[in-house]
Amino acid sequence: MMINDKVYLNPGDIVRVRHNQLDYIPIMYVVEKVSRTVKTPDSLESAFIGIKCRWFDKDLRLNEAIFSTKDLEKLNG
Repeated sequence: MMINDKVYLNPGDIVRVRHNQLDYIPIMYVVEKVSRTVKTPDSLESAFIGIKCRWFDKDLRLNEAIFSTKDLEKLNG
């Protein structure tokens, strides 16, 4: 039986991309949760987009992107 614990990411958490087949897997930090507000005829609804992360590449350039939570792995430490 597999236990499927939910992992909640907060700003400042250290994460990495889960996919091991990538050549370079950077260690990133979480900046914020990204969501969009959608207006419907009856109400306003918030739709979750993803988690915004920042990291430095091999050339020490700062990068930023939005990832799905299923693609991120939280690192302990």
